[in-house]
Amino acid sequence: MPSCPSPWRNGAGRKADIAGGPGWFLGFAWLDAAAEFSDYQGQDRTITLLRGHGFALDFAEGPPLLVDQPLVPSAFDGGRACRCRLLDGPCLVVNAISDRARVRHAVEIRAPRSGDTGFAVLLSGGAILPDGTLAQPLDTISLPLAIDAVTCAVFHFTPIA
Repeated sequence: MPSCPSPWRNGAGRKADIAGGPGWFLGFAWLDAAAEFSDYQGQDRTITLLRGHGFALDFAEGPPLLVDQPLVPSAFDGGRACRCRLLDGPCLVVNAISDRARVRHAVEIRAPRSGDTGFAVLLSGGAILPDGTLAQPLDTISLPLAIDAVTCAVFHFTPIA
């Protein structure tokens, strides 16, 4: 389960940590208002819209990144200065962030498969966990874990050798 909400690195928003390790991080973030994104220099970032009508990331240089489709992972350089501009109200996202010199990450929207490692954020409810618990949307599980075929955001973090 994610931690209690805490401020973003730059204090401009709020987040809830899901998991992290050397060179990587996974967490939810609430985009409640337009705000500068925190600087993650040297890190790759993938943001996935879970709830809301979307937002644009206006970069200091180059075209904006429009994130207006739920469940479509969008990758970008975490060190690029950008401001989040909401399109029509608050949003909830999940972020995968990794130090590009140490860890590669991948985000896929699908049901977990046997042999998967990493984490899965359930995007619908109804999965029965091995302990008999009924999983709810946005519950997060460590993989591998046998669950019913439920659509998830599946996150892989692979150390660079």
